[in-house]
Amino acid sequence: MEKTLSKSDTPGNTSTAPPPASGEGKTELGDDATGQIRDARITYFGVFLLMFLIGIYTTMDAVIYYPIAEHFNDMQRANWLINSYLITMTSMQPIYGKCSDIAGRVPTMTVAALFLLVGSLLCAVSNSMDMLIASRAIQGVGSAGMYTIVNVVIGDLFTERERGKLMGFSSSAWSLASAAAVIIGGAIVQLSTWRVAFWLNVAISAVASGVVLYFLRVPKPSGTRREKLGRVDFGGSAISLVSIVLVLLALSWGGQQYPWSSARVICCIVFGVLIGALFVFYEAKYAKEPILPMYLFKTRNIALSVFGHLFFGAVTNAPLIFIPQWALVVKNTTPITSGLYTLPFSLSEGVAVVLTGLVVTKTGRYRECLWFGSVCLLVGSSLLIVLGRESHVGEVIGFMIICGFGFGTCIQTLILTAQVGAEGKDMATATTACIFTRSLGSMVVVAVLSSVSENKRKTEFANAIARFPEYASAITQVSYNQSLIHQLDLPVDVFNQILDVFMKSMRSAFIALVPFSVLFFLTVIFIEHKRLNTVKKVTIQ
Repeated sequence: MEKTLSKSDTPGNTSTAPPPASGEGKTELGDDATGQIRDARITYFGVFLLMFLIGIYTTMDAVIYYPIAEHFNDMQRANWLINSYLITMTSMQPIYGKCSDIAGRVPTMTVAALFLLVGSLLCAVSNSMDMLIASRAIQGVGSAGMYTIVNVVIGDLFTERERGKLMGFSSSAWSLASAAAVIIGGAIVQLSTWRVAFWLNVAISAVASGVVLYFLRVPKPSGTRREKLGRVDFGGSAISLVSIVLVLLALSWGGQQYPWSSARVICCIVFGVLIGALFVFYEAKYAKEPILPMYLFKTRNIALSVFGHLFFGAVTNAPLIFIPQWALVVKNTTPITSGLYTLPFSLSEGVAVVLTGLVVTKTGRYRECLWFGSVCLLVGSSLLIVLGRESHVGEVIGFMIICGFGFGTCIQTLILTAQVGAEGKDMATATTACIFTRSLGSMVVVAVLSSVSENKRKTEFANAIARFPEYASAITQVSYNQSLIHQLDLPVDVFNQILDVFMKSMRSAFIALVPFSVLFFLTVIFIEHKRLNTVKKVTIQ
């Protein structure tokens, strides 16, 4: 089903071929071009389906992690249901991009889908928190390949000018699926068992495998298996994995399981950074075909796009994590209702990403879209600070719409910025570098905001115990298990004091989010406009 396409006959190419010598040749050329266009459309339909499936399982998993921790009576490690997934997903993303250049998009995505299926199956049958955390890590390995390469495939098939609209439509599938998954995940938790969600993921993984094998018709890299094996950067892959995992472990532990000043956290950060420096040196000097060529960062727009994704991931991930928590703890909502608080974000994102894609395709301008989107994110994240116990639903909806619109405006245009600045052979690497730093930004913001929130919560709980010493035991219980605040029989004054603790801690987290928004705005301001090509670059050698 895969075909090797040349620069002149790739789908979406607008260059003019010389006329055929005979009528027979003209027919053959027309049939070949028609077949390539048909393959491109079939593949794009497959990409659309994959984005929908990815949106379902990623969002649904985020909705159910809190009830899972309650089931195992292990709230202290609830974040590890997300962290273990994010660590493996983030660390594997750069490697998947280069592997797909060497082995091909379809084989690489097939392997990723297999990891996702196995991880989901193990999650569904997990009988302990340890097993579930490990299974989530396996899911992350699969998810890294699925989400990363599906964004690359559009670049394989279409010109930069066409890409804006098509990336917008595919992202809208993810947004639509996310909105549906919020309701599905909440309903599963409230009406059934969280295991059903992972069994559903098993089915989704199987369907995704079928979509990859049947619908994806993309160019196949040249060379024998031995030649392809010789191109793999095993040394760079191993060094990058160790560096990234150490840094991500520090971000996951710091301020939560261990103090930031603890030897474990400091060692992970120091050795992670040192090994990261070794990775840069190795890639620049010794790697035959580096997984992350350092010369890419000499191009202004690529460097700004990759760097901007770090702050972009931070700004856009925070509301989706903290708003449902705010709804559960402060508003005492059900799991379904708490998930619905993020629905305006997903819906406005879906609208924005389609409109932005149409504008980019029509005008060829993408820099101004980034400026507008970054302003929306700055305004929306700043408004979250005013949320309080008395805030009504309309306020939350308005704030989430602004954040979602900013997210949708930037998510594909920021990737497109890097793709436009890269040569065709580096398109996949530039794309995966952007997605990697976005995931890293998500990890950073979880670590920073959770640490800020936790420190504030400790201080305020100490004040609450000092004020109500006779209820010290109950207050301590609530500090370890937030859900108890609405279950324990507490006097009104004590209840209000505890609720204020959570509200103040979340507000401190929202305040800490603003600098990330400012840094993202300042980064995209310096992006230069480059013309979108109407002739497709050769992306697979």
